[in-house]
Amino acid sequence: MNTRFLATFCAVAEQGSLVGAARQLNLASASVGEQIRALEAELQTRLLARHGRGVVLTEAGHAVFAAARDLLGRVEALHLLARPGKLSGPLRVGAISTALISVVPPALRHMAERHPGIELRVVPGTSAQLLRMLERGEIDCALAPRPHFALPKRFRWSGLRDEPLVLVAPAALAGETVAGLLEAAPFIRMDRASWTGRIVDGFLRDHRLAPRELFELDAQEAIVILVAQGLGVALLPDWGIAAPAQGAIRKLPAGGPRYARSLGMISAGGVREGLVQAFATALRDGLAEPRAKVALGADDQAVAPRSPR
Repeated sequence: MNTRFLATFCAVAEQGSLVGAARQLNLASASVGEQIRALEAELQTRLLARHGRGVVLTEAGHAVFAAARDLLGRVEALHLLARPGKLSGPLRVGAISTALISVVPPALRHMAERHPGIELRVVPGTSAQLLRMLERGEIDCALAPRPHFALPKRFRWSGLRDEPLVLVAPAALAGETVAGLLEAAPFIRMDRASWTGRIVDGFLRDHRLAPRELFELDAQEAIVILVAQGLGVALLPDWGIAAPAQGAIRKLPAGGPRYARSLGMISAGGVREGLVQAFATALRDGLAEPRAKVALGADDQAVAPRSPR
C-alpha cells in the first residue's frame, strides 16, 4: 500500500474537499482524485461520499482515517529513528492571531537556523478552532490562551508568558483612570464568547463597570486600529500592542495579575513530540529577546474597584 495515498486521503478527510487537500499538498485536484480512487480500489470500499461542494467520510472512511493517521505516525517515527540527533519532518503549529504577530516570528527564525529539516506549517485560528483541530489531529500543537475549562487528559499545557490586561485608548483622549475612560468613551468589546472575552467580562463584572458598547468583534488587531482612529477604548491583553501606522494610542494597566491572559502551548504528545519541544524551545528563546514596547503615559493607573451602589 502506498503511504503517500494514505496521506492524501487524510488531507482530504481533514479539509473536507479534494480542492482543499490539493491546495494543502500542492497537487492538482485531478491527482488527488486519482489517488483516492486508487486507494478505494485497493481497499475495495468507498471511503468518501459527496456532500454539497465537499466530501464526508463514509463509515468505512472513518475507520480507515483513524488507522491511517496512526500508521502514518509510525512511519514518521521510523524516519526519525533513522536520523538520530537530527530533527526533521513536518510540524503543524496552530496559533491565535496575536501570537502570529508577536511570539511566532522570532521562534520561526530560530527554527530556520537550528532545524532546517523541519517542515513547519503555521495554521491560524481562534482558540476554540485550534483546540478542535488538535482534537482531530489536524495540528500537532497550538499557541493559545489557557482555557477556562479543564483540558482533556491527553493534552498538556505549557505556559509561555502572562499578558496583563490593559485599557487601550486614543492618545488624545483625556482621562486619568481606566474607570473614567470607560465611562467617557464608547467601548469596543472583545467577543464575549471568546476565551479572552471572558477575561474582559470578568474584569468589568468584578469592578461593576458597564461601558457604552459601540462594537463587538473577535479580532484584537482590528480593535487596536479602531481605537487608534479615535472610535473608542478597549480592554485587551497586552501581547505587545503597538500603535498602527495611522493613529496613536496609549495603554493603561487594568486590574493587575488576576486578569492577565496566560499564553501557552497545548500539545498532545505523540511521534512528533521531539519537534514540538524544539519549537517550544525556540518560542522561549524568542521571548527572552528584547521586544518593542509602547511606553505608558505618566497618567497610567490601575482601576480601583467601585463601591457597591
